[in-house]
Amino acid sequence: MSRPNVILITVECWRGDHFGVLTPNLARLGGESAVFSAAYTTGGWTLAAMTAMMSSAYPSMFGGLEPALATPERQVLAECLMRSGYWTAGFSTNPCCGSTHGFHRGFGTFRDERRTPMPVPGEQPGEKRDFYRMAEIGMQPRDVDTMCDAAHLTDLGLQWIEKRRPEQPFFLWLHYWDPHWPCFSRERPMDRQQLQDAWHDRHVFVSEVIPRHGRYDPGEEMSSRWIGRYREAVSAADREIGRLLDTLRLRPDWDRTVVAVTGDHGEEFYEHGTWHHAWNQLHKEGVHVPFIMRVPGAPPRTLDQPVSHLDIAPTLLDYAQARQDAAAGAMMGTSLRPLIEGGGLPHRPIYTESLSQPDGSSYRLAILDGEWKYIYDFDDPHDSQLFRLPDDPGERHNLRDSEPAIFRRFEMMRLEQVSRGLTGLMQRGSLGQKDFEMDEMMREQMVALGYIAG
Repeated sequence: MSRPNVILITVECWRGDHFGVLTPNLARLGGESAVFSAAYTTGGWTLAAMTAMMSSAYPSMFGGLEPALATPERQVLAECLMRSGYWTAGFSTNPCCGSTHGFHRGFGTFRDERRTPMPVPGEQPGEKRDFYRMAEIGMQPRDVDTMCDAAHLTDLGLQWIEKRRPEQPFFLWLHYWDPHWPCFSRERPMDRQQLQDAWHDRHVFVSEVIPRHGRYDPGEEMSSRWIGRYREAVSAADREIGRLLDTLRLRPDWDRTVVAVTGDHGEEFYEHGTWHHAWNQLHKEGVHVPFIMRVPGAPPRTLDQPVSHLDIAPTLLDYAQARQDAAAGAMMGTSLRPLIEGGGLPHRPIYTESLSQPDGSSYRLAILDGEWKYIYDFDDPHDSQLFRLPDDPGERHNLRDSEPAIFRRFEMMRLEQVSRGLTGLMQRGSLGQKDFEMDEMMREQMVALGYIAG
């Protein structure tokens, strides 16, 4: 295969157990791809996760997330491909993985996509939003959202692709927002009761869930609505990704186009006492994500060996015949090409870090190694957790005290991981998320996404 086109599609908050019936278009892609059934994010929220995915380095390395991809020592996938002659374009719908944090590096075309919301009659700038009033005047939630939906993002991607000649290899990154809270469908209008429920739920989330760092039980009825909206949003993203893929299949260069699709991280549905992911506890629901990689000529297969988001950039560079930057910090992941093409890879532990969460934990670390999983919380170091997954897939029974030898082994693994980059952050006291410059619309987005209080 000549140098392929490379397309990376990332989907906000896409849980690993939401691939299949809800995503028929991506399931069809899976039928011609390598499907990694045990793929894990390297970061517990968008900024940490996407920093690790694009750089193949842990979030705590190279100064942490301040300023994330703007740090030149942290090499990035797009720059490596651009140096190798690729046309590059990125379209992001979340400010956490936008140009503010350096995610435009290496892209010839890059856009932070956000829409101007419809003004609310009578609302003054800076006034705290009255969600009940918006229901009374008939405002649809989609009318006041600043985030761009899947249809718009797919249109942008297709417009850019149409300008590329088949002989020009390109790299395209599309970051879909739809399954992120508040998960309001833009595809169907709501009747009066649905509208009241939607605005009531948004009020509860802003006034109860965010101030309590996700530790709020909304009850069975509201939980059902929230999960239903999430599933609607996953399906909406799938439909638009399907439209993108259907168009790509008609191009003469489809037979040399590599496509990787994954979630940036998972989403918590109160399985362990928290909603959302801004305070990700790193249990399975928060770290297990779908991961599909379509490589022309490689047979479709389902692979159950655990893999990390750290592996995405090295794998794409491998197929693109592009080199990493020898002068920059080394990528930590491993190319998955041997697995995709029928071979094997050595066993490796999988690490997930979550740091600098707005209003959340300073630092959490999860380690998956064989049948065991360990979770450490810097803010509560005496309550580390150890689970044996074959007997406890839901991660409910902490075996820390009953398995002291195994627990000590994971403690040593944690100390080794901390020494890779976290020590300096701890010494500087820079684990917490610092403020970064935000315009009014970006601040509104961050509030709507549940990352900061309004």
